[in-house]
Amino acid sequence: MSFIRCRTVLSRPLASGLPIARTAWIPVRQIQTRVSQKPSRHNPLRQPPQRQPEPILDQEHYTHKVYFEEEVPEIFEPPNVKVKFLVPAIWALTVSTGVYVSLAYLTAKDEMLEVGSSRLVEGNWVPTRKPSSAPYVNRGPPTPTEVASRAWRELDPMSRLSWSLIGFSGAVHLGGLAWRSAWANLWHVPASNRNFTLLTSTFVHSGPLHLAINAYAIYNFLPPTGYSRLFHGDTYHMLSFFLSTGIISGLAQHVASTVFKRHGAWSARIPSGGASGALFALFGAFCMEYPASGVGIILIPYHVEAQYFLPMVMLFDFVGMVRGYPGVRLGHAAHLGGACLGVVYSYFDGHTNVWRPLVDFWKRHLKNKPVA
Repeated sequence: MSFIRCRTVLSRPLASGLPIARTAWIPVRQIQTRVSQKPSRHNPLRQPPQRQPEPILDQEHYTHKVYFEEEVPEIFEPPNVKVKFLVPAIWALTVSTGVYVSLAYLTAKDEMLEVGSSRLVEGNWVPTRKPSSAPYVNRGPPTPTEVASRAWRELDPMSRLSWSLIGFSGAVHLGGLAWRSAWANLWHVPASNRNFTLLTSTFVHSGPLHLAINAYAIYNFLPPTGYSRLFHGDTYHMLSFFLSTGIISGLAQHVASTVFKRHGAWSARIPSGGASGALFALFGAFCMEYPASGVGIILIPYHVEAQYFLPMVMLFDFVGMVRGYPGVRLGHAAHLGGACLGVVYSYFDGHTNVWRPLVDFWKRHLKNKPVA
């Protein structure tokens, strides 16, 4: 298995640079050099040739552009920008909590509706839906829309969620081809101090290969993890986990890129994006729930049991976060943070200790709510 959360793009989205943040690039202000107004000795009307002005740094003006790692210039240092830590942390925890509370409400509401639309038969709840009385009409071969609708209905809930996340990420990537300025603002740049990009950066990808690898990981690991004892097939629970871990793993990358400064003063200006922080959280939970399952790396015909493979991956990302690897541009802090979240959530049984208390709270609230 190989997930990628690029701290930089694998293929540059724009040949001229990607306009993302305010604090990215320092324009050059040319200062006119003073030229003597004394006439030339041979021609009193002819002025001597002027020297080309040397560019100097102007730290007062910025434009909406950032440098990716391969574009970082070495001729000057960027101005100091204070990168915030407390405010993004509060934002990430607040939004993650809000996601859990909101989707737990939807789960409680659905469970209440299911009870109301069923009847108790020999100790089991049986749906009271009536069969359709519409006569069957042969309308010829189905249209492509009907084929797609039928295939969608036949999918299990977790597979529907998987394809929905893949489709949404693909739509965001295609939208970036048409509206690059908006797509560029979805990447997270620590120096920009924009908190909402901790969430939006989960759905941006640097190129087709990055998107394809993450889509492959979603397709392979989300359904089995969703039907484990940790999620019990609850799509709202899985979606809450995916979004929350994506936000918090992005926060881990935000902090690490500023603390370790592997690229000097430019570290806080390198954008990060990708869903692999959330995917590593899924992978951590998968390895905890299915420790004897064999996992491996794409295109390598060998596999290792999940309970041994996970520590190796986490060690690889820890070293990459602290020291880095030559030529490897991955969001190691996001990977490591996501994996830790998955392990902790499974170890402390997030279904019993986090999710079900929220759902039961909303069910009690709905039962006591007066009917209008």
